[in-house]
Amino acid sequence: MYETILVPVDGSKNSSRAVTEAAKLAKQFGSTLQIVSVASDQRYVQYGVTLGQDVMQSFRERAEEILDDAREAAEKLGAKVETHFVVGIPKIQIAKDLPEKYGASLIVMGKSGVNGLSRAILGSTTAYVVRHSTVNVMVIDYPK
Repeated sequence: MYETILVPVDGSKNSSRAVTEAAKLAKQFGSTLQIVSVASDQRYVQYGVTLGQDVMQSFRERAEEILDDAREAAEKLGAKVETHFVVGIPKIQIAKDLPEKYGASLIVMGKSGVNGLSRAILGSTTAYVVRHSTVNVMVIDYPK
């Protein structure tokens, strides 16, 4: 049914739970998980100094840790997994670009992620994906 499932991760508990649910589905349907971490490609400016390259390297290093943890968790549940670090606008990458790039027919993601301030100012990435996705979206939300 779902040959390829896209799972965006950010290190939050909800994204870890999404990995678990996606891995269960992948095992059941024989799907491949495409687990992605998306770093914003916007430059970061603090006190008039552009920090872009150093910040992006830090994002990449943290993303690799998150992706390794997600891969390990999904493989323990018997899922086939590929991981990717992507640079771009997370909302657009997850909703439109990455499903097309990886041939995903389902996105499994957490209700909310690690960045509460960004969510308050810019809106939830999950809400955007649900409204604009080109494929089905399963939102994972467990009671705290």
